[in-house]
Amino acid sequence: MLVLASSCHKPDELTPSVVNLGLNSVSAQFATGEFKKDAQATFTVSVTDAAQERIVIPVPYYYPENSDKTTSITDMRVTANIDDNCFITPALGTLDLTKENWFTLTRADGSKKQFCITGEIRKSNKCQIISFAIDDPAITGVIDEDNKTISLISIDDLPAATATVIVSPHATISPDPTAGQDYNSDMKFTVTADDGVTKATYTVSKVVPPKVNYGWRKGSQKEIWKNLTLDESCGIVNGSGKNYTLAASGDKLVLSTGADKYLFNRFSGDFLGALDMKGVSADGAVTSDAAGNILYAKVAGAGAEFVIYSASSTTVAPTQLLSYSNGSGATVGKHVSVQGDVTKNAIITAPIYTWAGAVCKALRWVITDGVVGAPKMMAMTGAGGGWNGNGNADIVASTSNPDDPYFMAYYSANKLYRIDASFAATHSIATSEWGANSNYNCVDVCTFNKAVYAAIYTGSHFSYGEMVAYMFDVTTTDQMTKRCDNSPCRVFTSSEYKPTNPVNATSDVLMVVSSDGYKMNLYYTDGNCHDLVAWEFDCIDK
Repeated sequence: MLVLASSCHKPDELTPSVVNLGLNSVSAQFATGEFKKDAQATFTVSVTDAAQERIVIPVPYYYPENSDKTTSITDMRVTANIDDNCFITPALGTLDLTKENWFTLTRADGSKKQFCITGEIRKSNKCQIISFAIDDPAITGVIDEDNKTISLISIDDLPAATATVIVSPHATISPDPTAGQDYNSDMKFTVTADDGVTKATYTVSKVVPPKVNYGWRKGSQKEIWKNLTLDESCGIVNGSGKNYTLAASGDKLVLSTGADKYLFNRFSGDFLGALDMKGVSADGAVTSDAAGNILYAKVAGAGAEFVIYSASSTTVAPTQLLSYSNGSGATVGKHVSVQGDVTKNAIITAPIYTWAGAVCKALRWVITDGVVGAPKMMAMTGAGGGWNGNGNADIVASTSNPDDPYFMAYYSANKLYRIDASFAATHSIATSEWGANSNYNCVDVCTFNKAVYAAIYTGSHFSYGEMVAYMFDVTTTDQMTKRCDNSPCRVFTSSEYKPTNPVNATSDVLMVVSSDGYKMNLYYTDGNCHDLVAWEFDCIDK
């Protein structure tokens, strides 16, 4: 009887003890057009009220935001984040967000709610001054975004001067900085966002702000812009055999893919089009020195003439800086690095690319008082096996003194090496995770506020590797140990952007210190990821 009674008992309904909102957020992406596959073009609105009936997805008026391309929301792919055991009817999909789109949310407890999804094209509310520089005398302002102040580092009286200013995309500034202004006393500028409502007022002062005692100020690091769609937004087509390298001069950033070279504004990320080389042909690497002189190399195979051209800016024609009849027996010119000022004192290094032997080799030129010395063959010892012939190796001097250390990185060894004046590897930092396929193939070094920093970028060779930049304090080398992710001298790790179609292993990293010594920029690019990213650091004592 007990068994019979038990078998006839009606089971309790299982209902959750806690019922959440059910619907947490709604996102929209372009369903058609050139940005339909752009993961960055995702516009999301959070749902914080269970009773919320209307959900309006904001879409920027321009996309990319620094372009003049206006958006349309008539074909948007809409998705939602919902809790477990909840569902939406009818199913979400491609919607016209200019219209009301009604749906039913059924929660885990069976309760239902009607809600409507629409969209709204909104003009930007960003109203920042991104860079500020008076033209004559040339002084770059140090921007304190928190306090909305801009410091002009000068102890002299300043004449009425025009200024070159970059503000948030589509924002306006008043009064006009291109008109002569008096900067000997405080000058105020108001930036009005594209929405015509949001405003910010900056005070420009002639001062000398204090610095932290050493290096960059912790907490000052910020990713100031990124371009992850070079093919779609700039027309720079990825492909095997291309060689991605970087250089900077003034407010311009040069991205070279080999024979083709492109310009960006290095403070805002704006794409400025192809670089006019004034009839000079240079299919190799680009780089730049501490004074903003740009170096353009020609790739030279064994027995060919290797040439490096230089130019003081992106607007003047490059002229020949040096030439070398390549007797190295292998290719040179796919990576070139420089430390110092080529019009005064500098060191230029250029790896020689070959699998042959177990020694990593490079050419070095020492420039003294603007005179280029004879090339010297550097044969590094104490590192791993020799680097390959595809250009995936880099070496750079730490200063313009040939007796100071060099730093080296290359694919297959995948370490950051310190090389002494006798060209022997004395210290190294190993790959963080992926071993031989991490592709640590580029390095740059700079001195900033008494600290010596080395940066590397691990570009994609296979889709499972890291795609991040690391920065290390190598002022003293006793902490150059362990791996990139846990080395005691690691001071910075960037965001990670994964590639979608790895076909190319070249990449580059570039560090630029402002002429006033208050800011440092880190740039990196990867042909596989198709990314171009900019970070900023400062040493202002706040």
